Amino acid sequence: MRIFKLWVLILVLVLTSGCAFTRTGIASLKSTSHFTKLDSDSRILYEPGAEALARQVGRSLPTAIAAVENEQFLPYAKEVQVYVCTSQESFEGFTGQKGARGTVTSKLFLSGRLKEEPEKIASYLTHELSHLHILQHLGFYRYNSDMPPWFVEGLAVEVSGGGGADKVREADAAKSILAGKNFVPGTSGGFFFRKYGIAFGLEPHMFYRQSGMFVKYLRKSNKDGFNKFMLAIFNGKSFEEAFSMAYHTKLNDEWGKFVELLFKQYS
Repeated sequence: MRIFKLWVLILVLVLTSGCAFTRTGIASLKSTSHFTKLDSDSRILYEPGAEALARQVGRSLPTAIAAVENEQFLPYAKEVQVYVCTSQESFEGFTGQKGARGTVTSKLFLSGRLKEEPEKIASYLTHELSHLHILQHLGFYRYNSDMPPWFVEGLAVEVSGGGGADKVREADAAKSILAGKNFVPGTSGGFFFRKYGIAFGLEPHMFYRQSGMFVKYLRKSNKDGFNKFMLAIFNGKSFEEAFSMAYHTKLNDEWGKFVELLFKQYS
């Protein structure tokens, strides 16, 4: 019965939307039974041909998990599992995501293309682990319906030390914001037409960098407020409620202060 309901949901998504969410939902139905557990760390599973990359991931995994749990205030709700694909093509087949190096659907996948970019393994792994951590604690529905993309991406960039935004410097992102080429921070998510960079005319790395800078500002400008905000989300408050309770102001007001700070620093 659960499988039948799932197929009905997927059919509805296909009939009502051509968005990436639908492609991802369909791709996530693919079986991962041919992935093998890494002998040195059973939390990592890899496709044939990806064992060497899986071992590299394994060397970064403990530090990455510790960083996320420390920065996001709670241990993981479930055991972490990382699926390492043998190629970019395989990764896209399991995730529906074009061009990415990692993503979280119902599972965390890393692209085989990271074989060519070993210096990025730790930051991309940590970035995706940030998403997985929030998904585990909030559940699939709340994660997608309530968490605005700018926030989950910005938090992941901040926690990972720039993972996913490495092609754009902070100075360039600041100049873009001051020129009016920026995302607009919202207080909700949504299953369809989620507002990533393309919704604001921004390339992915620019969107991620701008989002990461704003999250960094929110953390630095009011550390206690940010901590309360995060814990309120984990305790069941909506994004908007949690922000209002913790910061005692509106999100747009904080964005205005952030832009004023950038003006002083970069103009």
